[in-house]
Amino acid sequence: MIKIVIGDDAPDDSQIPVKMRDLPPLPSNWQTMLDNRLIFEVERGSGGGETEWLINGKPFVPDTVATSLKNRAGRSPLAQQKKGSYNLWEIRNGGGGWVHPFHLHMEEHRTVMRNGRDVTRGGDKSHPDDVSREDLVALDPGESVIIYRGFRDFVGPYVAHCHNLAHEDHAMMFGWEITP
Repeated sequence: MIKIVIGDDAPDDSQIPVKMRDLPPLPSNWQTMLDNRLIFEVERGSGGGETEWLINGKPFVPDTVATSLKNRAGRSPLAQQKKGSYNLWEIRNGGGGWVHPFHLHMEEHRTVMRNGRDVTRGGDKSHPDDVSREDLVALDPGESVIIYRGFRDFVGPYVAHCHNLAHEDHAMMFGWEITP
């Protein structure tokens, strides 16, 4: 048994700054990357059990890098990014009325589009977090979000997953990696 005793109250002099750090700049040509973006759609499966949730119609397979849906350039690239590269990723909520707070490990991102609308100059009032540094994509039912990500640091495998614990526990995740 352990007993923790907390002494007298201390005043809290902390303050939220009036101005936060500036967001890292977006390249002026980020829109030219739209056709080659990686696309991942989260959806409910029909199998129940451990494969109740799917990404791009497939269950999670450990140690496997996910494949994007076909983009406007006609490609379905692997979720592999070279160290030091930047890219656009689209995360879609495939419906069913669910909210998915989708967490992408390792790198922060900036939201550039929500539901086909540019949000780089003021965001979306229903998603004020779109104008901050993030590692989570807030997906309301039926939404689509495009994010700009840098892959700056450590090579290796990572995962992306829903932060709804029941969804994550039932395989709503995919593998991706940073390569040298």
